[in-house]
Order: sequence, then structure tokens, then C-alpha cells
Amino acid sequence: MKRLISGAIALAAVVLTGGPASAAHLSMSDPAGDRSGHGLDLTGATLRNLGQRIVVDVEFVRSVRGDLIVSVDPRHARGVRLVSEYDAVGHTRNRVLAGSFGDHDTGEEPERVPCRGFRVRWSADEPTVRLIMPASCLTGGDYTAVRFAVLTERDGDTDYLPDETGQSPWVPRG
Repeated sequence: MKRLISGAIALAAVVLTGGPASAAHLSMSDPAGDRSGHGLDLTGATLRNLGQRIVVDVEFVRSVRGDLIVSVDPRHARGVRLVSEYDAVGHTRNRVLAGSFGDHDTGEEPERVPCRGFRVRWSADEPTVRLIMPASCLTGGDYTAVRFAVLTERDGDTDYLPDETGQSPWVPRG
């Protein structure tokens, strides 16, 4: 009988606490058809601030040639930009650059940040892109919350999310 009661208490504890904590994330949407020019037209983006990595999923009306820049800004530290250049035949050039949109612009060419494990996967069929950056590439992994913004370019700015001047709310680390 004691085992039955202990088992019921353990089961109730799991049910009432919701089990293990899940990582923090934030999704934003953008209206289709609001781009300027012929580049990538954003429809949404989701950032997941996981313990060991940051994952950003970006959605478009369709996959066309253009550049994608995701600004990741940690609280109280200098951020980075995740850059992926997508060409007409689906090839990409991907890199991480120092400085988020929220950082002070020095006017100099941004420095490339060594980021072993940075991965980008485009899907023309969906049309989406997933960017995965190890946490160690952002302030050596020493951060709590981040905010983000997404910009597309093709011969100039094409589309911006969340709006033309801001960044997302803070997303705590999960």
C-alpha cells in the first residue's frame, strides 16, 4: 500500500509541475507582400534560446535570391549577426559577424566571429531557413536573455521584422 501511495504522489508531482522545463522561445509574424524590391518577403520568425544553442527559424513567401541577416543581441553585452546569402540556384554563403543591430556602429567593416558548429539549412519547398548557433559563439556562452531582429536585403533593405526600428522582446535562456 505504501508503494502505491508513493507512486501516486510521484505521479501527481510530475503532473502538477508540468515535468521538465522547456526552453524559452518567441515567435513573430510579418504580413506577406510588404517587402520592397524583389528580395525575400518575410512572413515569420521564431527564436529558441536553448541552453547550448540558439535556433532561429525564418519563414518567407517564397525562396528567392537574397541575403538574410538575423541580429542576436544579448542583455548587457555585444551581439552578433547571423548572415546567410542565398543565390538563385540555392547555394549559400554563411557567417557570423560581430555586432548586433542594437550595438554601437563603429563605421568599420564588421569582424567575422569564429563560430565552429554554426549551421544554416534552407528549404525552398517550405520556404524556410533554420540557423543554429552554438551558445559559445555569443559572448563565450555567458548570457541570459537575448532579443532579435530579422532583415532581408537584395540591392538594399527588402523586409524587416519586427518593424523598421525595433527588436523583439527579451527571450530568456531555457
